Amino acid sequence: MAETRTKKTSSSIKKKKVTPFLENLNFLRLLKVIFLIALSLLIVYLYYLHTKGAFISNMALLWKLHKKIIMIIFGFVTYSLGVFYLGFRKGRKG
Repeated sequence: MAETRTKKTSSSIKKKKVTPFLENLNFLRLLKVIFLIALSLLIVYLYYLHTKGAFISNMALLWKLHKKIIMIIFGFVTYSLGVFYLGFRKGRKG
């Protein structure tokens, strides 16, 4: 009796899928990298202003022009952090 063997065709061999570059990126990781780059650029710019002797005058001008907006943002962030912290503590207690 003759044995019958099946030949492996290309459809039965598993191929490694090539994924696109953007498919492997995690959105939160990308957001974190962008935030860190922006923060480092801000620090470099503030250092540049400090070396030129214009740091204090620029900060005073920004404060004078945008005081109301800065206070609103600071108040909103403080309130939000307080509410989330209280919810975090309540959730941990059970």
